[in-house]
Amino acid sequence: MSEIRNLDGKLVCRIDDASGIVEIKVKDCITLIKINPDGTTKVINRKKQTA
Repeated sequence: MSEIRNLDGKLVCRIDDASGIVEIKVKDCITLIKINPDGTTKVINRKKQTA
């Protein structure tokens, strides 16, 4: 996965180069965005599991 950071060096998102999925994490929420070959997108939102 490639990490994308902003000018302050903070992690903004991660990109899985193999699958083309973008992962955005804010606090305990994770958003996964996948762009399909036909141009449509699939967005999945989930809460991070706490131990």
